[in-house]
Order: sequence, then C-alpha cells, then structure tokens
Amino acid sequence: MKAPYRQVVVASILVLGLLIVGSIQPANADPQDDGDSGSSGISQTLSKLTVHGFLTQAYATASFSEGGFFSPTDDERILGIPEDGTFDYRAMALQFRYEISTKDIVIVQFSSRSLGDSPIEEVEDEIELDWAFYERRIGDDTSIKIGRVQIPFGIFNELRDVGTVLPFYRPAFTFYREGSFTSETVDGVVFSHTFAAQSEWSLDFDAYLGTWDLVESPSLGQGETSLATADGFGVSLWLNTPVYGLRLGAGYQQRDVSGGLEGLFRPVGGEDTFDDFWASFDYAGDRFVARAEYRTFEADPDEVFAGGEFPLWYGQLGYHPNEKLRIYVQAEFSDAKQPKEDFFQPVFGGLPITEDVDIRFREDIAASLSYLFSSNLVLKLEHHFDVTTEQIGIVPVFAPPFPFPIGLRPVTAVSDGGEYTILSFSVSF
Repeated sequence: MKAPYRQVVVASILVLGLLIVGSIQPANADPQDDGDSGSSGISQTLSKLTVHGFLTQAYATASFSEGGFFSPTDDERILGIPEDGTFDYRAMALQFRYEISTKDIVIVQFSSRSLGDSPIEEVEDEIELDWAFYERRIGDDTSIKIGRVQIPFGIFNELRDVGTVLPFYRPAFTFYREGSFTSETVDGVVFSHTFAAQSEWSLDFDAYLGTWDLVESPSLGQGETSLATADGFGVSLWLNTPVYGLRLGAGYQQRDVSGGLEGLFRPVGGEDTFDDFWASFDYAGDRFVARAEYRTFEADPDEVFAGGEFPLWYGQLGYHPNEKLRIYVQAEFSDAKQPKEDFFQPVFGGLPITEDVDIRFREDIAASLSYLFSSNLVLKLEHHFDVTTEQIGIVPVFAPPFPFPIGLRPVTAVSDGGEYTILSFSVSF
C-alpha cells in the first residue's frame, strides 16, 4: 500500500502556491480605482484557474457459470463484480488547470475510485494523485510535459475513466486492462509535435520516457496483489485524414518491470522486458462509430511465467439514432502464444515441453445503451457475456516402457466465465 495522501498533500500545496504567487502584483502595477490591489491580484489569479471534474456512479452485478475449474476467472476477479451486486463501483476526479501564460500551463488532477471486490483495491489509496505536470508550448505545434503525465496509448488511455465520453463503463478490458500490463500515467517527460498541422493530412507524434506502476495479481486468487515498477519509453503516432472523424494510430512501448510478485512472475531481484506494439482504427461520425484496436506484447522468454506473445484486440460499432440515444456493441479477445521451447523452462529445470501453447484467455461480447440528458449528464446500461476463458495446465508425457516422464505436455481446460451488467450515471463539468 502506498503512503496514503502524501502525494495529495504535495499537490495541494502546489496548487495553493500557484494561487498565492499569481495573486502577487508587481511593484509597478497600477492599482484599481478602489485601491484594493490585493483583491485585484487574487481576481486575476482566479481568472487563470479553471476547475474540471467528473463522477460516475454505478451498480454492477454478475452471474458466473457453474462447472468450470475456476469460477470466477482471473479477469473477473480484477473487475471485482460480485454475484449479489454492488453499488461500490465508481470513478471520480477533480482537475485544476492553471494558465501561467499562453505557453505555460500547470495541471493537477486528483482521483478516487471503487472497484467492488477487485484485488486492485489493496494497492490503491482512497485518493490518488492522478496527474501533476507542467506543460510548455513551443510554437503552435510542439509541447513538452514534465511530471506525472498521461501516457499517449491507444484511443482511450488518456480519458479511460470519463464516463460521459466512454461508450461503456470502461474501455475494452482486454486491450486497456486494469492496472496490469498498462498504466494511465508516467512519471517522466512527454514530447508532442504535430506535423503538417494545417494540411488535410496531419500527423500527431508523441514520445515519452519515465517510470510507472503496474498492478500484479497472482493467478487463481493465490497470494496478495502488489505493485511492480516499470521503467520504459514509448512512441505514439496518429494520422489525421481528410475524412471527417477518421484517424489511424500506431505505437510502441518498451518497459523493464521489476519488484511486484518476485519469485512468482520473475526471479527475486530480476527484471522482465516487454515489447508492446499497438495499432488503432478510429472512425467517429455523427451517426455511426467504428473502432478497432490490436495490441501484442512479447515478454522475455528466459523469465518465469513471462515468455511468449500475448495478442489483445477488440472491435466496436456504434449508432446514434438521435441526439439523446447511443447504441454500441463490442467484441474483445485476448490470447497467449508461447513456444514449447520457452514455456515454463525455468520452473521445470529444462525439462522439455512437447507442444506449443496457443490458448484464448478471454472472449467478451457486450452491448450498451446510453441516454444523454445533456453532453455532460449520461445514463448508461450495458451487459457483457464472458463467453469462454481457458486456463493452462501441465501433464507429464510417458513413453512406455519407461516408467518416468520424458517431457511435459501443456493442456487447456475451459473455465466457464459468465455475464455481468453495469448500470451507471455519469456527470462531468
């Protein structure tokens, strides 16, 4: 557990300091007619400060299939939705934006969320410092952000909790995850530039470097959830086209992960190196929406439980029949592809694996219906079918007449998923 409120206190002092400094007028400033120069300074400071926020409150309930090996599945544990339902499912944030000048901006955002019975709650504070960064604009097309900054990753990573703009309660779980293999922010620096900004075809480029936390939860509910540390860098590209609402994205991230569940996910004191690639198709017209994102990350095969390739993807279609209604359907999938020469070798001391591992961990089919009282007041109902989830097992392979195994054969067994429903109400300002 991180030290509670420490980061919040530091960020609060920063916001208060900006207000105080901004309210101090220079010695040669002309006083107001009423002689109240102090009030004038505070007024000018407040005019440079804007406050935004959002709140999503939800009720969530689940029904898990019977007869599988493990129920609920690991992904469903992370989602934290119990069968008897819960109102302890919400996300909220408060953002302070202070414009020092037209080229210098400071943004601080606090957030808080509840995820029902999710083990992620074990490593999150009640109030988190979400963002805290300084942005310097260089001309019209270039900027540098330093501090705790949003990671440019896919379509939704920079607004993954803003319920008034999301088609579902959260972005596609398989692609964006919840704390594992992904992060919303980086403690470091982000450089951004737009090429050919005035052209019909323009290119948004982002590069980032720094450190962030990743949540690691042991499989099958064994042991405690913990935080690992990732040191890495990444790039993001978005091609903006002349077609209204259409853009294409791609990116790469490399991270070295340490700490966390050492001894289970990696050797004690060791590191896992991940190479992460993603591509996005994003069309958002007035009436129709079509999105698809593909992501694959590869892990160092020499580390415990880490070897192999993990493809993740989803597709989403939306229809807006009028200004008030939004209808969406979505299908998401996650797989694992692990060559037999790499799978579990450190665990079993080099005993040969006789088959490649190629399994599907998750298939989630969902639909949502949203009603917009206004653009910042949204009621949403969604239902998800977790079609299948497969778990990995190991069985020995015998070669008669020898009474001992000559290898290990991986097998998969269907662990029935289930279905869940989320009713949510979102407001933003």
